[in-house]
Amino acid sequence: MTAMRGGVGNAYIFTRTGRGADRARRREVVIRAARDAFVDHGFHGASMEEISVRAQVSKPVLYNHFTGKVDLYSTVLQRYLDHMVVRIGDALRTTTGYENKARRMVSAYFDFVDEDDGAGYTLVFDTPVPSEPSVERRVRIAMAECAALVAAELDAVGMDPFRARACAFGLVGASHLAARYWFDAGRPIPKVDAVDTTVALFWTGLSGLG
Repeated sequence: MTAMRGGVGNAYIFTRTGRGADRARRREVVIRAARDAFVDHGFHGASMEEISVRAQVSKPVLYNHFTGKVDLYSTVLQRYLDHMVVRIGDALRTTTGYENKARRMVSAYFDFVDEDDGAGYTLVFDTPVPSEPSVERRVRIAMAECAALVAAELDAVGMDPFRARACAFGLVGASHLAARYWFDAGRPIPKVDAVDTTVALFWTGLSGLG
């Protein structure tokens, strides 16, 4: 009898686990479909109906996973923001020498803007949702996290904390703006040349700071 109860219990656990995995898979399909719709049409142009069609799920199922379009957009956006921050952290952590670190950081921004045919760049920087403060806040927090990573490297070599953070925000801001210009201009020069140009600007300035 005990064995039978155990068997039934295990079957119940397996059923719940299977349902949870199915739900996670459906959610992932919805997120991918939403990403494509937002990239193609922007936040305002994409509709929940189109996303449900792309994901091949009903609208009730869609709303079972997300409360609305802002919730779905924020989820897609946060994935790209997290990926951007991880890229910067990895670039700084896996490189020695500060000029090399600067180069890897700049390269990370250019790679982020360039990869996936610009999908991350489009979602993070090119389709703002000004009517939704939470979206702008997510982007601002991610950029601050990237700057904090750079500032920690400058702190480590003894730069004054305020100057370190001011330089870090300048480096981060200029990096993503340079990368965006390069992408928007149609990649007019090889990416490595664009990175070299941006790094030369940074390094000349940083090398003069005490």
